[in-house]
Amino acid sequence: MLHLSRGSGVKSRLLEGRIAESGRPVAAGNTMKVVRFTKAFSRAGWVYESLTWPLRSHFYRRALRRSPPPDQSIGVTTYKDRFDSCLKPLIKKLSILFPNEQIIIVANGHYLTNEQKEFIKKFDAFCAGFSNVEVESYTDPQGLSFLWNRLIKRAASDNILMLNDDIMIKYGFRRFIEESGIVSAPMATINSSWSHFKISKSVIEKVGLFDEGLKEIGGEDDDYLARMAMSGLQAKDLATGMLASRSKRRIKAPRLNSYGRDMSGEAGGYSTLNTEYLLGKWETSDTWFEGAVEVPGRKARYWKPRILSEN
Repeated sequence: MLHLSRGSGVKSRLLEGRIAESGRPVAAGNTMKVVRFTKAFSRAGWVYESLTWPLRSHFYRRALRRSPPPDQSIGVTTYKDRFDSCLKPLIKKLSILFPNEQIIIVANGHYLTNEQKEFIKKFDAFCAGFSNVEVESYTDPQGLSFLWNRLIKRAASDNILMLNDDIMIKYGFRRFIEESGIVSAPMATINSSWSHFKISKSVIEKVGLFDEGLKEIGGEDDDYLARMAMSGLQAKDLATGMLASRSKRRIKAPRLNSYGRDMSGEAGGYSTLNTEYLLGKWETSDTWFEGAVEVPGRKARYWKPRILSEN
């Protein structure tokens, strides 16, 4: 059976009974203490970042204005319900850390058409305040694959850093981009999540664009990784503490998404439409079968196209 992976953030991986370096099982109670301490330490780091950034931002604005930019374009997808809580703080910080890079923002449409039109006016006015920000918006909701493809097509660089709007970054995020090797990597996720990944046009030439047959959201990563595997390619993964997903409790998104659907009732946790499309496109299994390729990191290990995609 095909399972859609969730790309909304890094999940905790706690394995009780895991063998410690001493060779003895780690007690579950001690493991939970370490986890709580790690989470508390991480929260403290983000609090410190928010308190000190107003002072640091002036220094970085001056220092980075004359710095040569990394060879990349930055693409951000967003929608109206995250404008104030997510997009605005993210773009304000990105514009300081990457003042000379092309930043492209594509705003998805929404089933509430009148509210969407008002949002687009505010969205355009806000983004007009940044000299290196380009925008594109839609009244009617589009699939995430379509939005990602628009970012790729508009990118001036051969390297595109794709970001969801519901993330936080620290001032060290630019150093991570410069020193981690992500710019030179053909394809890489950050913190094992497709909420933030880098793709190069060399990969797109071999694999193609994202499949726009996925009309809503969900499964884009599964589909693309399977297609990469068929081309003999794999995505790299890079870890950093300089980026994290925002708490969904604080975002307070409405129950229905841009498509007017409650995702808690959708197959795969995102979209029944996308799930059914992938089921029709791919044959999957946990065990190898003739013609299948292994796709690392997916719940279904082996994939084979039922019908070859035009992409």
